[in-house]
Amino acid sequence: MTTEEKLENFYNHSIESARSEAERQISEHQAALDQIFSEHQETKKRQAAAELAAEKEKLKRENNKVLSTEQLQIKRTHSLKNMELKNQLFAEVEKKLLEYKKTPEYRDYLVRKIEAALQFAKGQPLEFFLDDSDSALLDEMAEKTGASIHISAEHILGGIRAVLPEKHILIDNSFAAMLREERESFIFEGGNVHE
Repeated sequence: MTTEEKLENFYNHSIESARSEAERQISEHQAALDQIFSEHQETKKRQAAAELAAEKEKLKRENNKVLSTEQLQIKRTHSLKNMELKNQLFAEVEKKLLEYKKTPEYRDYLVRKIEAALQFAKGQPLEFFLDDSDSALLDEMAEKTGASIHISAEHILGGIRAVLPEKHILIDNSFAAMLREERESFIFEGGNVHE
């Protein structure tokens, strides 16, 4: 083999060796790039999923906050309307009580309440009080029941109050007390069930 052939053989072999080494390096580099790209894609997918989950959670919180504010506003409106209706109802009840006071049944009611208080006292002295608006009934009630009856310093609307001084007992059958108790315990229930 001649030197030229040897050189050419060496040249071809060197070129082939360099080419295969370059292909191997390119292949390794491409595999490394593919791996980096794959990892980058996974990282970006995880970040996107985390951002999406965070945004969903943020929107849920904002939605809940708006919903809570609306519910609170509805409750306030409902409460105000309930109070308005309750005030109207009790104003009407008070008006009916004042109309009732003009009837003979009211006089009978007073007599029954005075007699019930006298039975409760079992002979102990009692002081009875009527509302100022019932002053015209004072003599009639004293005559029918034989009780000591006075005009109350407080506005009791109607009915009676009786005091058993020896035992410090107040028997309060006044319309004002009954209305106050009813107002405090009254719960306005509406809806189809109560219509």
